This record gives sequence, C-alpha cells and structure tokens, in this order.
Amino acid sequence: MGKREDTVSHIDIDRLALDTLPVNVAVLDERGVVVATNRTWEEFGRENGLSTTTLGSSYLDVCDSAVEPTANEAAKGIREILAGERSKLSLEYPCHSPTERRWFLLSATGTKTGDKPYVVVAHLNITNRKERELQVERYQTIVQNVPLVLFVFDKDGTFTLSEGRGLAGLGLAEDEVVGESVFDRYGEFPDIVVDCNRALSGERVHSKARVGDRSFEVVYQPVVDDFGSVQRVVGVAIDVTKRERHEQVLAALSDLTRVLLETETTDEVCEIAVDGAEGVLDLPKTLIALYDETERALRIRAGEYRNGTGIDDSNANELLDVESRDGPAWQSFIENEPKFEEGIAVLPLGNHGVFVTKAEDESALDIAELCSAAVESALGRANRERTLREQEATLRRQNAALERLNELNEGIRRIDRALVEARSRDEIERAVCTRLASGGPYRFAWVGENDPGPKAVVPRESAGIGRGFLDAISVSPDDVASTDLTGIAVRTGRAQVVQDVLRDPPSEQWRREALKRGYRSACALPLRYEDAVYGVLTVYSDRRGTFDELERAVLDDVSQTVAFAINAVESKKALVGGDVIELQFDVIDSSIVFISIKRETGGSVEFMGVVSEPNGGVKTFFTVRDATVEEVQAVASRSLEIIDIEHVSDRNSTALFSATLTDSSFIGTLLDHGAVPETFLVDDLPARVVARLPANADIRTFVEVLQRRFPGIELRSRRQRERAVTTGNFDVALTETLTNRQRETLETAYYSGFFDSPRKSTGEEVGRSLGISQPTFQHHLRAAERKLLSQLLESSV
Repeated sequence: MGKREDTVSHIDIDRLALDTLPVNVAVLDERGVVVATNRTWEEFGRENGLSTTTLGSSYLDVCDSAVEPTANEAAKGIREILAGERSKLSLEYPCHSPTERRWFLLSATGTKTGDKPYVVVAHLNITNRKERELQVERYQTIVQNVPLVLFVFDKDGTFTLSEGRGLAGLGLAEDEVVGESVFDRYGEFPDIVVDCNRALSGERVHSKARVGDRSFEVVYQPVVDDFGSVQRVVGVAIDVTKRERHEQVLAALSDLTRVLLETETTDEVCEIAVDGAEGVLDLPKTLIALYDETERALRIRAGEYRNGTGIDDSNANELLDVESRDGPAWQSFIENEPKFEEGIAVLPLGNHGVFVTKAEDESALDIAELCSAAVESALGRANRERTLREQEATLRRQNAALERLNELNEGIRRIDRALVEARSRDEIERAVCTRLASGGPYRFAWVGENDPGPKAVVPRESAGIGRGFLDAISVSPDDVASTDLTGIAVRTGRAQVVQDVLRDPPSEQWRREALKRGYRSACALPLRYEDAVYGVLTVYSDRRGTFDELERAVLDDVSQTVAFAINAVESKKALVGGDVIELQFDVIDSSIVFISIKRETGGSVEFMGVVSEPNGGVKTFFTVRDATVEEVQAVASRSLEIIDIEHVSDRNSTALFSATLTDSSFIGTLLDHGAVPETFLVDDLPARVVARLPANADIRTFVEVLQRRFPGIELRSRRQRERAVTTGNFDVALTETLTNRQRETLETAYYSGFFDSPRKSTGEEVGRSLGISQPTFQHHLRAAERKLLSQLLESSV
C-alpha cells in the first residue's frame, strides 16, 4: 500500500510539473493523434480560438492542411520519427496573432511504451529571443550599410570600440583606434575635445563635427554606475557629408532657378543653366540643345563636349545625331522621355529641346532632373516673355501706325479739300506742297516738271524748309548713270525711296545738302494719270525710315489724286471759252476702229459726235459710206475699242452707227486728256483728225501720250484760234435745266441727223438706238426742245 501511494504521488508530481511548465506539450500516437496534453497546451488553444480540447484530433492532419511551409516540414519530420527514420525534430516557425508577433520552437522526440511508438511534441515561445536577434540583425545591417561610426570610450577617454561603415570616410579600419585616447586622436579638433569632456561630465551631447573633408552628426551618451559616476561614453557618428553637399546643391539649385526665372532670353537661360550646372551643381559635363524650327534639328545653344571631359566628340555627335533620327537626344526630344546611355543622361525639355549631362549616380541624376525642370520652366517663361514683348512691340507699332494713319488721312482730307478748291494747275501744285510740308515728319516738298530744253527737272512749286536745296542740286532724268531719286522717278515712272540719307544717299553732294537741312529720308513719286506724266512730287522727312509701306501707299494715292486733279483742270480748259489750240493729226494706226473699218471694208468713215451716257460711258456716232452694215459690224466686233455697236439708219448708201466706246479707245483718250474731237474723216489713208485743247494745255505731254498709246499717229499742224463763247451762262443753265435722259435724247437726235433736211434718221430709228419706243423718244425730245427754246427766248429778253 505504501509503495502504491509513493508511485501515485510521483505521477501527480510529474503531472504538476508538466502542467506548470511554460511549454506547450502534447503526446501523439502512431497515427499522429493527440492522446495527451499538458494544461499549458490546452490554455494556448483556448486563447487562440479553440472551444474544445485537442485530445483525439490529428496533429498531422492539422499540419497537412496548413499553408505555411514549416507546417509541412513539421508533419514530414514527425512521420519520419514515427517510422523510426529519425529520433528528433527541431524547427523554428512564426505564429503571429492579430495583435502580436510570435515565434515558436517546435521540438519533437520519439519514445515507446511497450511496442507502441509515441512522439512528444513541445512548442516553446521564443519571441523574446527572436526579437533580440532581429534587433542585432538590424543593428548589423545599419553598421554595415549606413555611413556611421559606433564608438565607445571609457572614463579616461580610451577607445574600447570603433566600428561601422563610416570609418572608411576617415581612412580607418574597424577597431583601429581601440586603445588610443580620444584626446590624442582628435586633439587638433577643439570642438570634438569639448564635446568629449562634456559627455564625460555626464551630459548627453548632440553636435556636428568636421574631420578633414567629412562632416559628421555625433551623439555622445554617457553611461553611469549606481552612484552616478560616468563609467564610459557610447557614441554614434553619422557621416552627413553627402547630405550636406546635397543640401548645398539644392540651395544652389533654388538660387539658380530663381535666376533662370528672371532671365528674359533663351540664350541667356541656356548659358546661365550650363554655367550653374558646371559651377555649383556638380554636373561639370553639361550642354543644352534646342530645336531649330528652320533647320528642323537640335542645335547646341550652350555648353560643349571637349576631349578629355569623359564625353568625346564622337559620343556628342551620336547623342545629337538628328539626321538619322536614331540618337538618344532626338529620341528623348520626340518621345518626351529621358534616355540614359553609358552614364550620360539625356533629359527632355518639353518642346524646347534636351538637357544632356553626365550623371554617374542617383544623386547627380536627381539634381540633373531638377535642373532640367527648372530650365524647361525658364525656357517656357522666356518664350512667353518674348511673345509678350513681340506682342507689345507689335501693339506699339500698330498704335503708332494707326496714329500716323489718322494723321495721313487728315492730311489727305486737307489736300483733297485744297484740290477741290483749286482752279488751276499752279494752285493744285502749290496746295499739295503746302499741305504736305505743314504737318507730320515732312520738312520739305516740291513739284517738278521735266523740261526737254535743258534736259532737267525744273521746280514748279515747293514748300517747307528748302533753304536753297533745289538750287544746290541738279536733276537730270535722261542721265541713266544718275542715282538721284527724283530723276529716276521721272525716267521710270515708279516711286523711288531713300530710307536713310546718311547711309544710302544717291550721291555725296545730295547727301551733304540734304543733311544740312535736316533731311533723313526722301520719297519721289511721278504725277501720272494713265499715260500722261505731269511731273514729279518729292517729299523729304526729318526721320530715318519714314517712308514705310503704309506711308508710300498713302503718298502714292496723293500723287495719283494730284495727277487726276491736274488732268481734270486741263480737261476743263478744253470745254470753256477762250483761246484754244487746234491740233491736226494724220492717223494710220489700225488699232483705232475707224482705221480698221477703212482698211477691211474700203468704206469711208466720218465721225459725227459723242454723247455721254447716264452710266458714265461714252457713245459715239459715225457714218460709213460704201460698205455694208454687216461688214462694219464684223470689224467692230473684233475691235478692242468697241463695247457694242448699233446700226441706226441708212440713207443714200450711207449707214449711221452708234457705238459705246472703251475708256482706252482713241476718242476716249482724247476726251480723258481734255481734248475735244472736232473732225475724224477717213476717206483715204492717212485719216485726218482735228482736236481742240485749251491754249495753256500741256501740248507736248498730250502728244506724247497719244503717240505712246497709238504709234501710228503724227502731228501735222498746230494753230491757235479764238473759241466762240456762248452768250451768257447758256451752257450752265442748259445743263441744270435738262435731265440726263433729255440731254442724251437731244444729242443723239442731233448726231443721228434727225434735224437735217432731209432727215438722215427717223424718230423710230433714233428711239431704237436709245433703247426706247418712238412715242417715248418724241416725249423726251419735245421736253428738251421746250426747255432749250425757253432758255434762248428768256435770255434774249
């Protein structure tokens, strides 16, 4: 009985010991089923979500269904123990819960009771040890990879530990300084000595130290005993040299960016960026290439590759090879993506170009990317500033041009008013010179006329600051070698401009005389109306470059207006009373329709008169004898002088025609230049033409115009005679009294021979030529006759 009690007590004691151990223990049978556990095992199961005991469950099935590789390894090892292939298994594995990280050590040992094999499985929590190991691993990783120095010196300042990657920056090996005094090693560095003494006095010190070209951030932590005495100092020194340099580069980059954003031109942006990259950003091999719109290629704008810099010329050519479109620079530009080859970074600058530099590490590449971004922003700003300046300049030019245009328009209005009021050519020329010289940049204006006698352009009128200028120069339009702009304008019939008297004068004498009077630019314009040249208008300005396209266009309009006014005055003289010049011509020019009719039909042609149409056209009446109507109309249809022709009537083998003429026709040219055609008779060739002009008309110019336009014409005689003057104001009163239609009807009837006896045309024929019926013709004719008789009878009373 006593022996049994002793046995039971031992079993209870063993059980109590097993339950109190901090180890999860389970016994597995030959099938891997849990047949016994300690209390710690069961408590662990409940703490981790098990509501029932694990007794009777298969430990191996649980391992097989787990996804962790260690579970499969554990199952394999336990089976090997049960099979007698091994006796033990030891395995570390993680078993993390939602709230904490845990590691366990699995120990499996085989045993037997009789012939039955069993496996005792124990799970020991090794989390504390694992975490310490991880801390040591992290510590070693930091020491081996981070540029820091771990050191310890005792209360006497003697190094007892020195390790870390940062020692390489000081040229030291691990523990090389152990046994040395910190005060001996760094006695030449007062700041370090002071910090060490502070730490040995019990103060925690955090400071910066510089040793040679290296910078360190240092922490000194004193370690004291139970009595507060410092036993040793533990320290950490982190090499911050690169960080400080990086900070310096970033600060320099910030300054460079600010400067770039204040730069106005792309060339300045490129030069400053390359200088800054090479000078302060540790990017000594840098260039910037921008896209050239004209050449459609990348072109270096700042920086260059030199032999010996690490990037030779062949590499540069390859990088910037845009002809083949295969180089990394071109690809980076068109794809807007960075390219890297052999340590060379090609960074796109948007649509501007590329930034090329040598970047050997990540830090240099980061700086290069930041610098290229700043350059891109600066180039964009420079382009916007340039565009803004161009727009402002354009706006200023447009405003100035608008102001000048307003001035010119006002000047033209004054000139037009003066020309309307002028009654003679002299008044016209005097008015235009006075108006031009009285405002704006014009200092002097004069009108000259080519005199064939002395073969020179002689002044007719002038105004402004001349001071003998016209007496000091001579203008010879016939001298081909002469470069005087007035002479060239007369000779060529085209406007001539000198924009800068100082640099582009016609002659040295001309420049000297012009500069004496403050002339800086000049413009000469021929006074031309169709084929007639009435002289030349020359204007001088006190500003260089005055006669731009707008100015020349306005002055060209002025010259044409003056020429038209002179022509109108000359033409008017031919229509009013006073002495007239009668010119007789022999004409054989076949371009004149009357000559063509004679040559092609053999008939005789006689001019009867002209009638002004309401639309401004001119209609002529003429007769043809000894030719058929069809022949005459066929010739007229081919003539460039006839717009349309109509057969009016036939009497005694003579046909009467009316024809609408072109402005360039012979009759139209006579009328346009102030001549009144009186006779045009084509019985034989040459035909005889008599035209009347006012006595003071420019006969020479008139004849030159006719001969230039109609070469087959020759002046046979010129005589002056007195023109019959109409009594009172009969012409004016008649014009004011008759309507246009009544006057046209009266003139057409007259030139059609309606009033002849016998009549050459009937009322029906005249009406048809006017495009109206006979009753309408009779109505207009009688109204005109009544007004005509009223003026005659009332003016004689």
